[in-house]
Amino acid sequence: MDKIIVSDTTTISHLTKIGQLNILKRLYTQLLIPEEVFSELMRGRKMHPEMLKVKEAEKSGWIKVFKVKDRSLVNKLQRHLDLGESEAITLSMEMKADLLIIDEVKGRELAGKMGINIIGAVGVLIKAKEKGKIQRIKPYLKMLRDTGFRMKEDFYMRALAEAGETE
Repeated sequence: MDKIIVSDTTTISHLTKIGQLNILKRLYTQLLIPEEVFSELMRGRKMHPEMLKVKEAEKSGWIKVFKVKDRSLVNKLQRHLDLGESEAITLSMEMKADLLIIDEVKGRELAGKMGINIIGAVGVLIKAKEKGKIQRIKPYLKMLRDTGFRMKEDFYMRALAEAGETE
């Protein structure tokens, strides 16, 4: 049985900006996103037309958009997070997801406290390398940084070490 994978906006957005949405597709049979995450990605297409790749992925059925039911949990989470993150965490709970792809620190902390397994963009790249889907993570990390993806230097170095790419 395929694993249930839910994603927030950031990883999809940044991988799409660098032309690498397919890394997620090679790792995961299907990606579930809440309506607000889809809306955020589509609003981003004005500045980044490559976001239309997300719409194509949704039309093909690889990305599935869901309406979140538990609005009270969304509202509770919104005291600390934006709407997209709140809906992604809530959808993870509702779908009993195996994994939530989320990068924002506060969102990761709250999801972790709720018992949700999490991974971020860098973790996705490391997993892609481990599974032989990409050769190296370093070029992708550089491209992510070039899109405005925030990554502290020590985290960058740890990621390279974990991927076995230290000089």
